[in-house]
Amino acid sequence: MLRYELTPNNAGFVLWGDSEALDELHQLIHFLVDESPLIEGKDGFMLSLAYDIRKAREGCRRTEQYEYEGHDTYNIYGVELLWPLILIQLALFRRSMAYIEVNKKQLSLMYSFEHILEAALKKLMPESWEDLIRTAKCASDSDFRSIESNLDSRCCYFANLHPELRNKQLRNILCSFDPLWGKICPRSAGYKNAE
Repeated sequence: MLRYELTPNNAGFVLWGDSEALDELHQLIHFLVDESPLIEGKDGFMLSLAYDIRKAREGCRRTEQYEYEGHDTYNIYGVELLWPLILIQLALFRRSMAYIEVNKKQLSLMYSFEHILEAALKKLMPESWEDLIRTAKCASDSDFRSIESNLDSRCCYFANLHPELRNKQLRNILCSFDPLWGKICPRSAGYKNAE
């Protein structure tokens, strides 16, 4: 069971899950990082998601009691995920899955994770969530080393923005990973797509 909760300042969302769901997601991420020909740094930012999920499962991040049907309770564990980072990570994982053999369970787990991310993004930005997903997918086509070398600065910039500006700047931050940035993200706010 995976679910989400938006963070209060538009920085990202909290991924919640029970121990089993987080363990399966942790294993899937390790598998994708190990097997993907696209992920060059096997111990870099792509694996940091697995680390955060493992730490959440160990109770080192957020923990809540979840009540099921009024009488059963169990712990769920959460980890905060930053929008620019998780959008790029997920786009790279999905792109990687096209190049490696995955089974139905792994595919269903990735779809579930994608659904959680998309639902959270849709709730936060109902008009532009699909465009942000497309932009992240385009950005994931960029050179992996370039993405990796620019990710920290982009995430720091995003985190330091005023909460109201984060929604407005997220697309530009994602576009900045693409080598054709000036062509796909011109300064005009009404611009939708480069044709």
